[in-house]
Amino acid sequence: MMRHENKEELLAIIRRAKSSHIRWRAYAQGLVGGVAVTEDRLPVKHTDCKFGQWYYGEGKKLLGHLDIFKDVEAPHEMLHAVYGQIHELVVKQGDNHSAHSKLEELIAISRSLLEQIEILEEEVSAIQP
Repeated sequence: MMRHENKEELLAIIRRAKSSHIRWRAYAQGLVGGVAVTEDRLPVKHTDCKFGQWYYGEGKKLLGHLDIFKDVEAPHEMLHAVYGQIHELVVKQGDNHSAHSKLEELIAISRSLLEQIEILEEEVSAIQP
């Protein structure tokens, strides 16, 4: 059984993950649009972002048994990989045309990831104390 405080804490983490994800998508969109991206907004491995650290640590311990929790992993990993490709195309190759195509891919992955995170949030909300 999950204590009420743990459930509220999990929901807060999941909500922060959603808003953080939306910010990262905006960084990628800005990068393709010509906005300089600071060091702290550069792509990182999916295991190194704040959500990834939680997901593979405490999150996995608490929610790893839920199928929807597992369903978040692949789109989260793909999102980081595509953002890395966009960064490579724009910053290192100067290829904004290809980066724009990759951005469309990133947005599609982003929508999928947000849907999965929202379902996870619903499932956690439904857990009885």
